[in-house]
Amino acid sequence: MSIELTLRLIVILAALAWAGVRFWRLARPLFAAPAEGGRLGPFLPRAKGVVVNVFGHARLLRKRYAGSLHLMMFFGFVFLLTAVVQVFGAGFSPLFSLDAIGGSTWIALGQDIFAVLLLVAVTMALVQRLVRAPARFEGSNKSDALIILLLVTAVVVSMLFQHAFQILDGDPSAPWRPVSSGLATGLSALGATNAAASTGATIFAWVHMLAILGFLIYLPGSKHLHIVVAIPNVYMRNLRQTGRLTPVDLEQPRLGLAEIEQLPRKQTLDLYACTECGRCQEMCPAHAAGKPLSPKRLIMDMRDHLLEREKDDADVPLVGGAIKEETIWACTTCGACLEACPLFIEQMPKIVDMRRHLSMEAGRVPDGIAGATLSIEQRGHPWAGTRFSRLDWCRDLDLRILGPGEETETLLWVGCTAALDARAQKVVRSLVRLLRYAGEEFAILGDDERCTGDPARRTGNDYLFQLQATANIETLNARKFNRIVSICPHGVNTFKNEYPDFGGKYEVLHHSELLSMLIREKRLPQIQKEGASTITFHDPCYLGRHMREFDAPRAVLGGAGEAITEMERSREKSFCCGSGGGHAFMVEPPTQRVNLIRAQQARETGASTVATACPFCLLMLDDGCKAEARQSDGKAPLDVRDIAEILDEALMAADFRQGESANVRS
Repeated sequence: MSIELTLRLIVILAALAWAGVRFWRLARPLFAAPAEGGRLGPFLPRAKGVVVNVFGHARLLRKRYAGSLHLMMFFGFVFLLTAVVQVFGAGFSPLFSLDAIGGSTWIALGQDIFAVLLLVAVTMALVQRLVRAPARFEGSNKSDALIILLLVTAVVVSMLFQHAFQILDGDPSAPWRPVSSGLATGLSALGATNAAASTGATIFAWVHMLAILGFLIYLPGSKHLHIVVAIPNVYMRNLRQTGRLTPVDLEQPRLGLAEIEQLPRKQTLDLYACTECGRCQEMCPAHAAGKPLSPKRLIMDMRDHLLEREKDDADVPLVGGAIKEETIWACTTCGACLEACPLFIEQMPKIVDMRRHLSMEAGRVPDGIAGATLSIEQRGHPWAGTRFSRLDWCRDLDLRILGPGEETETLLWVGCTAALDARAQKVVRSLVRLLRYAGEEFAILGDDERCTGDPARRTGNDYLFQLQATANIETLNARKFNRIVSICPHGVNTFKNEYPDFGGKYEVLHHSELLSMLIREKRLPQIQKEGASTITFHDPCYLGRHMREFDAPRAVLGGAGEAITEMERSREKSFCCGSGGGHAFMVEPPTQRVNLIRAQQARETGASTVATACPFCLLMLDDGCKAEARQSDGKAPLDVRDIAEILDEALMAADFRQGESANVRS
């Protein structure tokens, strides 16, 4: 064995050992993390997600520039693994070659092509990092990105020069290497001789190998660790609807997430997968409003805390230490971060789990949330101080109240806000008129209705949520109905996605789904309206992103004869109203108002009316639009109305709404 080959072997084995130690330090807490059921199957949908989102870059390509450069870099890396195999193979044996499978033909051509694509991608990445510098990069490790780009450049350039010198030395792959052949021609023109070619090839082979090994050693401490963990993290992504939280076993010794070691395996893998791209931060309404929350920084801080604990068993606690309590309470649980992340990192569930610790173990919750949960316990609803009872809104409507053992087609779940808030009561009254006009058989529960527990669960009090869920399921199971309908997406999500975990399985519809169905069935007429529409629609987070229902509310507005002027942040990119995660019950600083930002976005469309499909959104946007008007030189505030109100008014105004049909509505 030659001295050079021996030296290569020593360097390779030493580098692999060094990298292995660094990778093992990361793997140790991952393997020690509790296993999480249901993350490995079913195989086909999970594998499809990997193909679409890793190899197809579906989410990354939502940003064309960044997605395109990453696509070139990704496939460049994939194909240049052939060069890595060549380097390591040659390090162990001088006879190693890929010629038997096309090493001197199609593999040689691919290496040249993908090397150029990689260099183009590196250049674009440098422009992105240093020139374009989007705000979402704020807080990311800039030097880490530059080091990686430097190493990638070294790997590619050294490979091209190695091949160029080999061509000067008579390498038969020259016809298949257009880029390397061009470099060889240039080197020859600069005076490189055939005699020096072998030495040059050896030097650049060493540079190429050392750059690869340097990359491998650096990788475990870099955000580019996602190269290794992206596929398993996407494969183990949450396949359930994002509004469905994992139930808490109230018999376990510790409730909620208090220490980083409690994180399940997928949640721990999330910390390694983060690329610090800032897409979650860019979409986060809390961050946009100046609240002390960046989903990106949350994951980075949890990752750093995990590694510090692994290194020296630091005494700094996770909650209140590595992650500040004000950060935990700033989240609106809107799910924008979950939608934005290319690698399906789960930021929101971690926040809710830390809230569970603060609420059920530490007893530290903001005053507004404490008041809401106390009101749920004492009154069965979160609106402390309300002057209404649950039936005041409908005393003049002669509604049927469904008693135990009785039966109806549709059970109208009114919800706490619609029953107890004067503004929201108008929405459910409009819905009642629409259902009667359509001939829908329905009834309500009246005083037997109580809070679904959603506000308690989103603010960490799973104990109170489970009490509410158990009581409500008992009430519902004592009656017979074909479906539940509610105007509140939070309630619909709770019934549809969370009550089944406690034995309550029902067909559940949001009122937009029922109304759009009644329009399709022609039980409600399609209104033809003259004149241009001036309506924009706000997608509620729990109806849109969390339950993927975007079309039904728009169909209802279409049924009312309205055309919609969409906001830039609409559908899955919708901007939160600011009420979720308990914020409807919290006092917000005037400089941190999410609803004011959303009102400004609505104003930019030129619309005069904002349509909603959620009572929380209705109240928050009504307040936000009034505040926005006060700041906009005396402009009138935008009118904020629910889709049921808009359809109800359109029907009342139609020419055919005379006679018998008008009597139905009286």
